[in-house]
Amino acid sequence: MRRLFLGRDAYRKRRLGDATRVLPVLFALLAVLPPMWLPQYFSYARGAVWLAASWALTIAVTAALHGAIRGGGAEDEDDA
Repeated sequence: MRRLFLGRDAYRKRRLGDATRVLPVLFALLAVLPPMWLPQYFSYARGAVWLAASWALTIAVTAALHGAIRGGGAEDEDDA
């Protein structure tokens, strides 16, 4: 008999995968919106540091999410 619901591990991996797909859009907004709202604060050097810091944060969080996806338990065969 086919199971009706996915197991916890498969569900968790799918949601982490969804978060990994949405993350670049969220961090793009993080990198762009504050300098647009406060251009006098984020001009030149501060803007470059803000952009580099948000870019590095995007890489770090994405790597952590990929590690969490890869580090999951056994594969679920009913993962359709």
